Amino acid sequence: MKIYGHPWSINTRKSLMTLAETGHRAKLVLVMIPKGEQKQPDHVARHPFGKVPVLDDGEVRLFETRAINAYLARKSAPALVGRRDIEQALVDQWVNVADSYFVPHAHALIVETVFRPYLGGERDENTIANSRDGMQRALDVANDRLADAPFLAGEPFTIADIHWMPYFEYLVQTGQGDNVRSRKHLSAWWDRVCARESWQRVARSGPQPYEPGMTAELVEKQYR
Repeated sequence: MKIYGHPWSINTRKSLMTLAETGHRAKLVLVMIPKGEQKQPDHVARHPFGKVPVLDDGEVRLFETRAINAYLARKSAPALVGRRDIEQALVDQWVNVADSYFVPHAHALIVETVFRPYLGGERDENTIANSRDGMQRALDVANDRLADAPFLAGEPFTIADIHWMPYFEYLVQTGQGDNVRSRKHLSAWWDRVCARESWQRVARSGPQPYEPGMTAELVEKQYR
């Protein structure tokens, strides 16, 4: 099994986390996003929209993170997608909440605070401020949900939780952690999910762009 992606990629990290939860082993095949390799013909042949990750599991090749993670979960850890109808619906609900109300703002904030040095240009402070403001409602709603349940879909840890985790990782590690820590139930949830052995393995799986002196070239050297 292979996963084509990049260790800095939020979506790649979601799939690495799902792999860790399911016990699957997969080789991470580096796609150097800072060099635009995801847009090269060999990768576009794997993912027609030039994104990561892509899963290669023998005769099965999948692109798009949600499809990859659902496939991995259903293959050997069905609890991750919910065993009961209501759990499955709640997984879908909280993934959709993230994608509609949180991710657009969090992604823009992370681009400016983490990845701008690799993309070029000056940090856009207006985008940072607007993105920070824009994601507050989604964080409040998630915090309210977690007052009544240990995880977003209820009792089981699921791919709904995985879907939010890498964004929180970047927020906490780049000086935006007050967005998490100022909310009691969200902060407690973050501590719970971070303590999982699977996440610890993913967090140690590769260098982070917020590490002092870390560059895209050093990542390439490590993985190639």
